[in-house]
Formats: sequence, structure tokens, C-alpha cells
Amino acid sequence: MNSRILRMCNKLLIQQTISRGYAFKAVKRPDPKTLKMPAPGTAPSIMQIIKEKIRLNGPLTVAEYMHIISTNPTEGYYMKKEVIGEAGDFITSPEISQLFGEIIGIWFYSETQKMGPGKPLQIVELGPGKATLLLDILRVLNCFDYKPQDLSLHLVEISSTMQSVQANRLCISHREVDIALPHNYEGETVSGIKVYWYNDLKKVPTNFSWYIAHEFFDVLPIHKFEKTDDGWRELLIDLDGQDKLYYRITAEETASCKSLIRPPLDSGDRTELEISARSLGISRQLATRVDRYGGIALIADYGHEGEKGDTFRAFHKHKVVNPLENPGQCDLTADVDFSQLRIAASKSPYSDNYALVMGPVKQKDFLERCQAQIRLQVLLDNAKSDEDREKVQKSYEMLVDPQKMGERFKFMAFYPSVMEELLNKHPPLGFSTPKS
Repeated sequence: MNSRILRMCNKLLIQQTISRGYAFKAVKRPDPKTLKMPAPGTAPSIMQIIKEKIRLNGPLTVAEYMHIISTNPTEGYYMKKEVIGEAGDFITSPEISQLFGEIIGIWFYSETQKMGPGKPLQIVELGPGKATLLLDILRVLNCFDYKPQDLSLHLVEISSTMQSVQANRLCISHREVDIALPHNYEGETVSGIKVYWYNDLKKVPTNFSWYIAHEFFDVLPIHKFEKTDDGWRELLIDLDGQDKLYYRITAEETASCKSLIRPPLDSGDRTELEISARSLGISRQLATRVDRYGGIALIADYGHEGEKGDTFRAFHKHKVVNPLENPGQCDLTADVDFSQLRIAASKSPYSDNYALVMGPVKQKDFLERCQAQIRLQVLLDNAKSDEDREKVQKSYEMLVDPQKMGERFKFMAFYPSVMEELLNKHPPLGFSTPKS
């Protein structure tokens, strides 16, 4: 009896299992190659997007707010216009003087000689701007007899607008590539150097490389925290009764509080804290790549060593403005906390070694230790007029003046952990005082 019932149940179950297959329907997915962005002017504004997200999901973290404004495909700040230069919202050191990029190129070449010939070479820049820094570095490498077959350029860039600017400045020809490839764009310089663009550092080949991150980390999204009587709480962005954005502090610990605020980041008597999870992750990536596959990473940005807590702001037409007003029209930025980058990248005493971290040092000290004054004198001697000489001198002063960029901007470098003994004997250029 029991066996007959069991056979009947099995038969029913088998029939049900088979019949369930008819509930599924084949769906044709859209071809990514045919997908197009909305026409200009037809997409919702950044403010509309932010308001709708807040209404649907509640207040935004500062990191979510920054991410939307920076990377929205149609209305994002970096996606729709050139933002660097006199006509933009800010200007960078390579745009101020060719001396800056040339010194960076000489520094990389000099430090690479401690490792070997440094060929073949990948130059990887994160957020290359208008590609001015790369052009200056390539001019230096040409003097050191690097041939087109000796190197390739790998640019990590999420903005199609800036990608176009970079391609037009660097390449004699350039084109889109198949979506299946790790890079999304490619080209060649007039001398035949191959150039590739990526939307993520993880997709860049893991070969011996020079990694450059100049004014890159300062725009990565941050979480903002304040210390209360009940412990650390996160600052969020919400809408008030007049439909305007404002800051509010959470009553309870958020997931970001629990995952990001750990010793020693919260040490001392700090009452405000800014942490970029993205920055910590990329710092670790750079350190791991350098340590495992060889090369050097150089970070140059304005920042501090853990003494500041509230640096989030916006720039519009070279002036500081309220970051919660006119979202999408201003450059959102926060000072880089170099102490956090050091923690994320430093060699550890455990099984996983990362990188030897040098710095940070002030931009003024780095350039002067690399003997930038010698290059300055050459540029002054070759200037064609008094007006040109004055321009060269003022540009250099802007880079090194403590009241301008000289102290606010800092440099940090990552070296392979196996170089510890060598660097003790031959200290890294720019991060130590040269012997007279």
C-alpha cells in the first residue's frame, strides 16, 4: 500500500516538474551596440534625478550624491563638457607649465633605472584630463631613446567628452572597438605608439607600468561622518520643505559607519571624518599591481595627512561655491586624506604584501628636490621675449609658492616591496633631500 502511494506521488511530482518548464518564455535581449543615449535636452536634469531618488529611497549619502553628479551618462559634470582650463571651473599643474610634466617624466625614468631597463613599458594614467601631462612625459621619453615599440599608453577615463579631447590631442587616428574587448577605444600617436582607453583600472593589463594619478583621488566619492555623544553618525543629503537640498545627520549607525570607520582612521580627538571607499580600493589596487607585476605609482593631489575633517566643496569658474546648489554645474571635490591612502597601500607584516609607500611630501619640496630650478633656467634662457620669460617665471611660482600650490598639493609614491633594501641605499628622488 505504502509503496503504491509512493509511486503515485513520484509520478505526480515528475509530471509537475516537467509541466513547470512551459512557464518560461524566451526573451530577446537588446543588442548593446544598438543602444543610444537620449538626445541632448531630452534627459532629466541632475536636480530632477536627485529629487526623485530622495523621494523614492530617502536621503542620499554624500558619496551617492557625488557619484550621480560626476558620472550620470547624459548630465554628469564630467560627461558633457570640458571642465579644465581658464574657461572651465579649475586648472591643473600640467596646464600651468610644461615644466611640471617634464619633471614627472624625468622622475619616473630616474627611479625606473634602479629596477632595470624599464622596457617594454606601459604608462597608465587615471583621469588624464586634457592629456597635457602625457604629452610632456612623451617628450621626455623621446630624449631617452624610447621607441614606439617600447611603450604603450593606457588611459582610465569614464567621460566620453574627455576621451574625445584626449584622443584628438594624442592620436593621429582613433576609433571605437568591439564591446567584447577590455578597452572601449583605441588609437595611435603620430609616431606609432598604441593608445587604449578603459572605464576601469581593473581592465588594464597587468604588465610593468608607470601609474599616474594626478588630481584624480580628489573627485572620488566620499562619505562624511560626525562624532556625536552616541558615536559616529553619517551626514546625508535630504530635501527640505522648500524642495532644497540640505544636510541631515542620521540617528543610528549606517552601514557605512560600521564598514568604513575603523582604527586607526577614527583615532585621536577628531569630530569630523571623510572617507572614500573608492579611494581606498584604488589605492590598494595600485599597490598590489606595483608589488606583483613591477613598476611605480605616483599620486599628486591636494590633500592632508589626517588633520582635516570637513573639506567637501564645489568649484565654479575657479571660485568656491555651495556643493548643494546647482548640482551638475560645479566641480565637486574633497581634499585627499593621504594617511588613508597610506594605510590602504602599505606593505604589511602578514602574508599579503602591498607596496612601499613614500611620502606624502609637499609639491614645492618634490619639484625642488628634482632640481626643477635647473629646468626653469633653461626655459627662461630659451624664452623669446621678456613677456614670455615673465610668464614662465610666474607659472613656476604658482607651482611652488606655499600660498598657492606649493604646500597644498602633495606627492606620494608606491614601490614594489622587494625594493626596500635598495631604496634604503638609494633614497627615492623627490622624497628625500639629495646629497650635495
